[in-house]
Amino acid sequence: MRSLVVEDTRVVQMILEKLLEPYGECLIAKNGAEAIDAFHRAFGEKRPFDLVCLDMGLPDLDGREVLSKIRAIEDVRGVQEGQKVPVIAVTAASDTATVRSVIEMGDGYIVKPISREKLVQNLVRLGLIPPTES
Repeated sequence: MRSLVVEDTRVVQMILEKLLEPYGECLIAKNGAEAIDAFHRAFGEKRPFDLVCLDMGLPDLDGREVLSKIRAIEDVRGVQEGQKVPVIAVTAASDTATVRSVIEMGDGYIVKPISREKLVQNLVRLGLIPPTES
């Protein structure tokens, strides 16, 4: 599994990298612009990502903008709806309205602080790892 973590906080980057490391390669983007560049480059290299963990509160572009641009890249590349990269939204907000909004835009979500259990539940539900690894 090849993952892209889009997160501006170094501690959260390290946590997600450590949790995803057993499942394969993990790249870090510190902001939305880096994420879009990495996502675009991955297609050019014919090594697209299998997962994106996307912080919703980035300093340059918010998570919705980044996801919109990721989906636009996939559309241009002809990626079919069922084949698009799963995106797990990562947010510090835990109020119902924010969580509902995050759920609607991604394929899963994690509220900070990040737990291994919650990440693995998302990976299993998305079919990225078998249930036995949880």
